[in-house]
Amino acid sequence: MANKIFRPNIITGGKGLSIYDLRSLAQNEPEAFARKITEGAETGKLKFSDLHDLRALYGGLADIQIPIVMEDISGTQRAVSASAFPILTGTLAISQIQDAYNAVQTIGGELVTEFEDDKKVTTIASLEALDKNKDEVKELEDFPEIGVTEEKVEIRHKKNGRKLTISAEAIRENELADIASRINKLGEIAAEWVEEQTLDRVCDHHGSATSPGEPYVYRPGGTGTQLYNHTANYPGARAPSGTRVRSNALEDESDLEAVRVVLAAMKNNRGKRISIPWSEVILLVPDALVGVASKLFNSELVPGVENEVSNWGPRGRWNLPKERIISSTKLDDISTSAYYLGAFRKQFRRKWKLRFEYVTLGMDTQAYLNSMVAAQFRIAWDCEIGAVDYVFVVQSLSATTAP
Repeated sequence: MANKIFRPNIITGGKGLSIYDLRSLAQNEPEAFARKITEGAETGKLKFSDLHDLRALYGGLADIQIPIVMEDISGTQRAVSASAFPILTGTLAISQIQDAYNAVQTIGGELVTEFEDDKKVTTIASLEALDKNKDEVKELEDFPEIGVTEEKVEIRHKKNGRKLTISAEAIRENELADIASRINKLGEIAAEWVEEQTLDRVCDHHGSATSPGEPYVYRPGGTGTQLYNHTANYPGARAPSGTRVRSNALEDESDLEAVRVVLAAMKNNRGKRISIPWSEVILLVPDALVGVASKLFNSELVPGVENEVSNWGPRGRWNLPKERIISSTKLDDISTSAYYLGAFRKQFRRKWKLRFEYVTLGMDTQAYLNSMVAAQFRIAWDCEIGAVDYVFVVQSLSATTAP
């Protein structure tokens, strides 16, 4: 039998919550109150929808102080007290926010490697081995030392967040439906902002535009630099054919081949071609090109050529499984014709200076005194996406003008 999280005197389910027993628990066992509410929310046994009468909850819990532990700006934990009402409603709200966040379909996480760093500007050194190109070491000869060259790139930060305020009037009128709807929106908004920011950076929408400008996804030495360009040896000598193919709309396998050839030409600091595992390669397309891409990767033969097996079809060397043909309608807001091929996670990092942080305040704050705010819930995050190299992803345009 599964362990019970709640004591029998806390009623959940169709009958809602027992206000009397919640108040009794908060008064007599305040630490247990906070712990059990958290456990109930995390297991899904207690939901915001179980709160049928906010007015009664507010009257029963608002005047009870619960000891909690918070972390201040220096990272030091300190004990404070907060009203039981926002602890209850806030804990259940964050669980609902998380559910709403997870319900939003995203692809950004598949295109980046994530890490955490609390600095505003993160510097990442890309260490490339410098071989002496010596193919044999003679007897009694010293082995050559392997050197390194440091190519540093910067990844900056971008803070964002939203808050939800519950007024005393909303509680008196028991506006549960409205509050629940706004809680859901908090999660949806957070997910969509992070997704849009990630896709914008991976496409270098601003930095590689016809008139390049901030924000740049690629910042070698701290200088914003265009990531996608058709010029040879740009953004550096390790991209001998550039990082962009122009006048190459996605129509048949020859268009994919043109992009692959540019990707295959990329080099390391020894001037040797790099080897990108095909198992890590992704085709990123806007929704407008999903149908075309699906046909290309599911066509056994080359259209118009008798009995010639397609290199990109199910039996072809360069075929990609459907889970690595990635698309989002949000890409169509950037371009309906540009597409990308490469090992995205090798090239892009998503830095979290601040993971999703949740804070709740109650009636014992200045906000209540000033404007009758009964509870406030705030989520905040701070993340940015940066390119740590330029040789792993190639952009293809249908014409010559960048999106």
